[in-house]
This record gives sequence, structure tokens and C-alpha cells, in this order.
Amino acid sequence: MQMQIQKQKVRVKIETESFVVEGTIYTMVGGRLSDYMTSQKDKFISVTDAEVQYLGEGGKILNEGKAKREIVFINVDKIEMIEYL
Repeated sequence: MQMQIQKQKVRVKIETESFVVEGTIYTMVGGRLSDYMTSQKDKFISVTDAEVQYLGEGGKILNEGKAKREIVFINVDKIEMIEYL
């Protein structure tokens, strides 16, 4: 018998030194975002349906539009801010 952990979609905005990503992560139902972040053993989180904006010096956006990606993987140690959308 396989046990399944129920997950919920959570829309987030993640900022690092070099980019900003808006997309979807999957957390445990009723779980806190901070618990999800600290529980990542492999130190990367996957963000699906992602829109990426690349940043240059001083945090300035390098391109006008957002690059759409099906999935991106972000190193947890590089995250400066994460917020719910």
C-alpha cells in the first residue's frame, strides 16, 4: 500500500540576487511556507508555471518582459525573499 501526502498549490514570488520568479510550488495541505523551505533536503525547490525576470547590477530588471518556463529549480540558499501571491 502506497501512502500519498496531500499537497496544495501555492503561488509565490521568489527573489534572489540575480532574478525574480513568480510561479507555483506544492506544499503539504495546511503546512506553513517556512516549514516547506526548511524541510528541503536537496536544497533546491521546484517552481512550475514560472515567469522569470533577470536582474542586473543594483537589482535592475535586464529585460522588459518575463521569460516563461514550465519549471525552474531554485537553490534555497540563494533565496533572499519569498512571498505569497
